[in-house]
Amino acid sequence: MRTKKRGILLVILSTFFICLGQILWKLGINKVVTLMDVFNLPLVLGFLFYGISALVLVIAFKHGELSVLYPILATSYVWVGILSHFIFKTDSLNVYKSAGIGLIVLGVSLIGWGSRK
Repeated sequence: MRTKKRGILLVILSTFFICLGQILWKLGINKVVTLMDVFNLPLVLGFLFYGISALVLVIAFKHGELSVLYPILATSYVWVGILSHFIFKTDSLNVYKSAGIGLIVLGVSLIGWGSRK
């Protein structure tokens, strides 16, 4: 089975939903003081976006090879690393995190390039 562009785009969309879910979890967990506080809007929306991500991912798998599409999920680490630096000023984007992001992008690119051969 050859991986279609639709599958790749759906996995990328899934990574955005994962990223949004994780950012919302971080925002929501900072509001938790008591057990009832776990039902705050950012935390609940974070779970919702994670669920949407899973559904989009399942649909994406219909359009390509698992060995090509699944590693693209690693780019969610890239989005979270970059966005958390700007949203949460306390999250630094140091040289090690930047190198890790670069390696993830390189690895995903190599897998995509290797699937064409």
